[in-house]
Amino acid sequence: MSGKNAAKRPEFKRMVEDAENKKFDMIITKSISRFARNVQDCLETVRKLKLLGIAVQFEKEQINTLTTESELMLSILSSVAEEELDSISQNMHWSNQRRFKKGKFSVNTKRFLGYDKDREGDLIINEDQAAIVRRIFKNYLSGLGASRIAKGLEADEINNISGRVKWAESSIRDILKNEKYAGDARLQKTITTALYNRKKNSGEAPMYYVKDSHPAIISREDFEKVQDIMADRAKSRGNVEGNREKYTNRYVITGTIVCGHCGNTFKRHIDNCGTVAESVCWICNTYGKNSCGVGRVKEETIKGLFVRVFNRIYDDRARLLADYGTKLEREKLTELDNERIAKLDEEIEKLIKQERALFLIEEKGYVDHNIVKVEHEELVKTLTQLQTERSDWMTEINKRDNRLARTLELEAVLEAQNGNLTEFYDDLYRKIVEKIVVKERTKLIFQLNNGLAFEESYTLKRGHDIF
Repeated sequence: MSGKNAAKRPEFKRMVEDAENKKFDMIITKSISRFARNVQDCLETVRKLKLLGIAVQFEKEQINTLTTESELMLSILSSVAEEELDSISQNMHWSNQRRFKKGKFSVNTKRFLGYDKDREGDLIINEDQAAIVRRIFKNYLSGLGASRIAKGLEADEINNISGRVKWAESSIRDILKNEKYAGDARLQKTITTALYNRKKNSGEAPMYYVKDSHPAIISREDFEKVQDIMADRAKSRGNVEGNREKYTNRYVITGTIVCGHCGNTFKRHIDNCGTVAESVCWICNTYGKNSCGVGRVKEETIKGLFVRVFNRIYDDRARLLADYGTKLEREKLTELDNERIAKLDEEIEKLIKQERALFLIEEKGYVDHNIVKVEHEELVKTLTQLQTERSDWMTEINKRDNRLARTLELEAVLEAQNGNLTEFYDDLYRKIVEKIVVKERTKLIFQLNNGLAFEESYTLKRGHDIF
């Protein structure tokens, strides 16, 4: 296994556990690239073993961790191991791309309901499992939802792909959306990130669609009907894109209210549900579970305060945005900043080349290890300082530029209005508010996307708050 991190290397983890149980005194390994695949894992494991009095001997690099004074040499050498793994990964990626373009793909049928593989590795229909897939599609086309389909399968004690009589709604939806049941294959739905995690391919890499790549369980006509029904149902719930987070677009405030006491988000709650006194409010997710007692804030109050904030900005937009824009312009990236960053890049690149040269001459035996170590420690110290300086500089610059762009957007939104607001609009809230911090139950801070913040207070009153 060429796992990028230790969490995906069970035998590596077992070795560390054995070390903690004092089952050996030393680990001898061929090279750093065989021991750990990234700098963080290498250094963390070596530190842990060092505290336990256990040495790691790297034969190729001739390093013994109990006698090595500095971690800096390990840091640069283990980064070489990362480069080796990256090179392997790139080759595999290139190979996969070639296979996808030819329409060739592989499916793990142990986790895929409805199909097995023949001797050549091609997909063939597993009729017992295919009957379950056909039932799911038929039920959905008859008007049943994913939840009722799942309950029906459980009631009839039908096993899922894991052999258990437990069906999740998400599993039903995944089956209904899987084009492979119509005989097609969409390749590269997921990709591996730079951090070696799998994620949905949202356009970062090309996807390939192969029609009639294998036998179909569901007719193409029925499959397309199901996709249309799913899209219509999602749209009726306020979820235009069909995202599983079905309430995201229904309540515009969701996820934007933060408790100023504990940092948790607020959730929507209905008081006195079904009575004449029914009212919608927002309450901290931890309210009643711990010491957080900030209390409820009525939805109509939040919306009313937003209207007041918007009108306050609208009435004073010329001065307010001009002053803020001037401040941001003064902080913008200057020609001097560009020159400084270019110089830092040049110095960093020079040091990286020197670093590689040091490693190369030591590997070939041209110079004594102790001499290289002293030189390298100074080199890495300087390199770290320069990289930190550049990173801090760029973070600040990006923050400035983003605030300025957001301010121009806010100005355009305000100019498009024909006067003060008299009611709350979801679209305007989305465009200008980043979050609301509930400092106290009667004191809210509206933080706008461009960095401006406005504190608003109100008075609690039965029925309707005063603001």
